[in-house]
Amino acid sequence: MSEQSQARPRPAVPSRTKRFVGRRVADVHGRRSDVALLEPVPGIQQLMTWLTPSFYIDLGRPCNSACLYCAVPPHEDAQGFTPLGRVPEMIEAGRAVGCDRSILIGGEPTIYPHLNEVLNQLRRAGLERDHIIMTNGLRLAKANVAKELFEAGVDTFHISVDTSDPAIYDRLSRSTGRHAMQGKGLEAALATGANVYIYTAVTAVNAPGLPALAEWIAARAETVGREMPPWILAVIKPIGDGEKYADQLLMRPDQAVSSVRAGLGRADQLGITAGFRNIQACLAPDLVNRNIDYYLDDFSVDVQTGLRVIYSHTEYWSKPSDACGQCAHQQLCTGIYRQMALRYGEQWWSPIEARGLRKDL
Repeated sequence: MSEQSQARPRPAVPSRTKRFVGRRVADVHGRRSDVALLEPVPGIQQLMTWLTPSFYIDLGRPCNSACLYCAVPPHEDAQGFTPLGRVPEMIEAGRAVGCDRSILIGGEPTIYPHLNEVLNQLRRAGLERDHIIMTNGLRLAKANVAKELFEAGVDTFHISVDTSDPAIYDRLSRSTGRHAMQGKGLEAALATGANVYIYTAVTAVNAPGLPALAEWIAARAETVGREMPPWILAVIKPIGDGEKYADQLLMRPDQAVSSVRAGLGRADQLGITAGFRNIQACLAPDLVNRNIDYYLDDFSVDVQTGLRVIYSHTEYWSKPSDACGQCAHQQLCTGIYRQMALRYGEQWWSPIEARGLRKDL
């Protein structure tokens, strides 16, 4: 591992020169009215009732961690926290396309200085509960933080947990000695009685430990006396620091499939509902009903007009034209990241029949 990647990088832009610009769009997780899978997983369908239909409220890139794979690294942030006055337009855009809940994201949303007022704004807009917060869980370890968020309208905690190994945690987070705090934060979220699910960024660094992480998740739930939280294994995006440190982090498509398969297998043994993201159907046709994206209808909404527009993340994808154009999964598949195709070649992806899909859709 290079010395540069071991420590948290210095900010590229001094705080005094940061200027908020914002985004033209807000991203949306829509709920598919009719999932196209022959055998959808009931636990994943239940997870979708927690998460959709929702719109993202991006509170800015500042973060209390510095994950090696981060797609929006906080040390490259040029804008700072989102001004509180810009939040209402995101709320109205989400409501305009039928969303009834928000997803609070960052950076790290729990360090946003006006988080309570954002939840107040949502209540005043008629969106009182069912909100989701995407967090690394560190702040939740502090007394009553998780409880107060739950009482304020956060009904679902998305907690990013990448490993059960403190040394791997230190390497991926570019910090020292905070792994136990993350476990405490997870237990605090579970203890509220809220919905909780785990989101794991799968890299070459932590992939060998996925079965052990499943065991760690189960142990945390048992400690609190809660049911097993659902688990999403997301192969990392080669964007931001994920691209910068690609040599350390990325895996060949077949290696990624093998690692995720091992994690799913252990989760099944432990009674944990588990799915994945960023593995295409042609790489693992037998696992297609575990693909989280097949349960979602992702798009973006223009915050000025409230109109639905193409999903903003599409700019990162590349569909090998010949192969994908002939694939029965084309309309559901999110495609592949350009950097993956450039690094490993497009021969890994090939058209397949409608295995696992309903014929009537």
